[in-house]
Amino acid sequence: MRSSRIELFGAAVLFGAFLAFSVLGAPGVAVAKVQGQCAQCHTMHNSQNGQSIVSTPNGALIATENGCIGCHTGTNTGANNIPYILSTSTPNYGATGTTGDTLAGGNFYFVATAGNATDAAGHNVAGLAASDAQLGLTPPGGQALLSQLTCAGVNGCHGDRTKADDFTAVSGAHHGDDSVLDGSTVAQSYRFLLGVTGIEDSDWEYQPTVTAHNQYNGYDRAQEADVDNSTISALCAKCHGDFHSGAGDLGPSDDGSMQSAWIRHPTDFDMGNVKNKEYGAYNGGNSTAAPYSVVAPVGSDLDTVPGVQQTVFDEADDAIVMCLSCHRAHATPYADALRWDYSAMVAGSGAGNVGCFICHTTKD
Repeated sequence: MRSSRIELFGAAVLFGAFLAFSVLGAPGVAVAKVQGQCAQCHTMHNSQNGQSIVSTPNGALIATENGCIGCHTGTNTGANNIPYILSTSTPNYGATGTTGDTLAGGNFYFVATAGNATDAAGHNVAGLAASDAQLGLTPPGGQALLSQLTCAGVNGCHGDRTKADDFTAVSGAHHGDDSVLDGSTVAQSYRFLLGVTGIEDSDWEYQPTVTAHNQYNGYDRAQEADVDNSTISALCAKCHGDFHSGAGDLGPSDDGSMQSAWIRHPTDFDMGNVKNKEYGAYNGGNSTAAPYSVVAPVGSDLDTVPGVQQTVFDEADDAIVMCLSCHRAHATPYADALRWDYSAMVAGSGAGNVGCFICHTTKD
């Protein structure tokens, strides 16, 4: 057993692009240490060139309002050096978020008060949107938070989730060395998600391809209680724990096995275990060489399967179903922050290799 059951605590799960910046003249990453003019991010006395920069005091002497969001608002072009997770106008998401100008986590525009303001589209982060009108402070499959979720800290997901606020939670991380993502520090964790490991795409999955994408860490669980806290799905379970349960398990107890028949979609389950069934034709391939899909990505156990995968079913534990196989972490145009339009998935329609049918290959 890798660890005990993940306890639900007051953290919301947001993933994706909250990393760093690159090149001189703008904040930048070189082995993830920020480079460039300090004034691009910080102000000493909030009076650059004799003028007030922002109207409110900001932690860490940040020169923009709204904390994390202030720096990470903009339009992605593929050449930008800061990952933008909020746009001020409608983003080009496309059908699956893989060909337009959104990144791995999607775009908060679809849930933000200043955007579409659709609660079901994503995570309602404080400063961006009001609390979910239907769910309040209770994440689906979890326990109520003490206050509205934030980017980082106790009620967030990035950084150290024992710290009270965003800035303290990620303190020093933007200036840290992340050449080895072993989860030991915030800087050395995948996308500043403390304890999580993975391989980061250098442009935060701007128009990802089979050779250029994030590689998510997964773990093929034999029993529900057998959890690896370095996986991305285990982080999701910090708030959505019941959705990380085993087959037949209705609640938070550790009594479920990881096998069919499921009452919830499995997570941390290697499709290689059932590649003799329809799943062996994942993404139009076969049970010995299926091309990796950036539309419905799968994780791999990075302890045994290193590197960014271009094909799956090459070896055990390289086709692990995870939360981000179907969802994005921030927001999308679709309900439940799904990667594609679930309402358009119609069994027997002959739709082909799209959405749900990338894995459920005989159902279209």
